[in-house]
Amino acid sequence: LDLDDGWHVDSVLHRPPKSTGGFFSVGYCVTGPTGKQAYLKALDFSHTRQAPDPLRALQAMLNAYIFERDLLEKCKGRKLARVVTPLAHGNVQVPGWVGDLSTVYYIVFELARGDIRTEVANWKQFDLAWALRSLHHASIGLRQLHSVGIAHQDLKPSNVLVFPQEGAKIADLGRSSSQDTPSDMDKCQIPGDVTYAAPEQLYGWRLSPDFCLRYVADLYQLGNLLFFYLTGISSTAAMRTKLVRAVPGFSGMDFIHDLPYLQQAFSEVVSDLRAILPPLEDKIASEIVMIAQQLCEPDPRRRGDSNAPLSGRPQHDLQAYISRFDRLAKRAEWMLK
Repeated sequence: LDLDDGWHVDSVLHRPPKSTGGFFSVGYCVTGPTGKQAYLKALDFSHTRQAPDPLRALQAMLNAYIFERDLLEKCKGRKLARVVTPLAHGNVQVPGWVGDLSTVYYIVFELARGDIRTEVANWKQFDLAWALRSLHHASIGLRQLHSVGIAHQDLKPSNVLVFPQEGAKIADLGRSSSQDTPSDMDKCQIPGDVTYAAPEQLYGWRLSPDFCLRYVADLYQLGNLLFFYLTGISSTAAMRTKLVRAVPGFSGMDFIHDLPYLQQAFSEVVSDLRAILPPLEDKIASEIVMIAQQLCEPDPRRRGDSNAPLSGRPQHDLQAYISRFDRLAKRAEWMLK
């Protein structure tokens, strides 16, 4: 189809194996008026037909689309360089279709090379320098979102896209929350992928209704990306393997009661991480482990840079990690020369 503003839909893009995103959308390759190719995200509302109240479900998905579209426009207006922002958006009536699904709503983005999950799958050998550089980029993107009052809430490998010249950028704000605009995501105990959820979210525990706790959960998911690179799974999944065995006293229901068990499991996970780190200088290995410990600390009250509050910065401030990942990436890049 030909769309508004000179865009033309070329072909469907199939989701890669083991992908964990895009269940409510279909991707297409499109060509713009200048001949440049881009990615079109078409919202898939067909799932609403199986809902007990299809019209209510359809309205909820339309509201989610409008919320994400407006949030992306806000990011675009602030020129967040490490967040994927739209080139265009709109809707099109599909010829030959009638009814509530005949209108397709879409958003057009820059065409990425892939996401970090597919990037890692194509590696012939582990590339620590590249991993650290992408974490540096993701940290900047997350801090940029926080600076405009947005908590991502679904940061995972499939939501960090890789561009040939620009490196990594954070994508998919469909599960995000905004301090300025209420959304249905605000009511979700676990807004994003449960596999990457912070421990307190799994229990539905919150110290207070403070929005900053959403930022603190984002820190945990950033740490999960580090675990993904080094172990292939999230910290959440790694802890679960430690807790699968019978643990006397572990309730699985009361977060504060279970917190010591979670911290013990996390301590074992960190030990495993330290043991599998590739041969590195002791200082680099120790700092990587320290970052993992701070970002994925099971207790959200202790998560993040402990020096931030002492310097008058919020607990969720990411500046220290931006600097650390940048320094570590440069060191790893130098070691490769």
